[in-house]
Parts: sequence; structure tokens; C-alpha cells
Amino acid sequence: MLRSNASQVASLWLPNPANNLAAAGSSQSTAAAIPAGQDLSIFTSVSSGQGCSLPGVGVCVAETYAVANHGANTLLVYPVLGGQIGTLGANVGYSLSAGHEAHFTCVAGVGKAWTCCP
Repeated sequence: MLRSNASQVASLWLPNPANNLAAAGSSQSTAAAIPAGQDLSIFTSVSSGQGCSLPGVGVCVAETYAVANHGANTLLVYPVLGGQIGTLGANVGYSLSAGHEAHFTCVAGVGKAWTCCP
């Protein structure tokens, strides 16, 4: 007889979260980096003009990353250098308003092209 443990099965589908993150920098190159595999990033400290950058190396097509902004200001979410989020243009950050979250899905390359679902 095959038996399953529901809690073990459910744990396979839970995200790999990171909480209480701080946004950084004032540009794409100085933004706080989200590492590959960290599929849920919750930013609680966001100063004006600061942001984070989506991963590049280690990202597969169809991989999705959720970013939540629990800070007081708009969080700029950048693609990797040379990358693009939706139709924003190369290297342009997506403005994620305070109190909101968005899901970014890699659609091409090694994290070079992303689609966004706010």
C-alpha cells in the first residue's frame, strides 16, 4: 500500500521566501540583488529611489519571482544588465508601489526578458 504524507507533499510547493529585505542603490547596478531560486522577496525597507534587481544567471524560462513591497516608498525592480521587463525598454526599472506585489516571469534568455503581472 502506498502512503503519502500530506505535509511533506505540500512543502514541495512552498516558495523559497526572504523577508525583511532592504532595497538598495539608486540605479540598476547598485540595486539589491535577488538571488536565483529566491522566488519570494519581501522588501520592508525601501527609501525613495531605491530598488532591487531580478536574477540572471541560474534562471530558466518560465521561472517566476514574486516581489512584495512592504516599504514606505515605490520600489524599482530592475532586470539584469541588458534585460527588459515587458515593454519598458532595456535596463528600465518597474515601479512597484508601496503595499503592492508583482510576479515577474522569465520569458527568454538567462533572465534577459521578463513579463510582469501586478
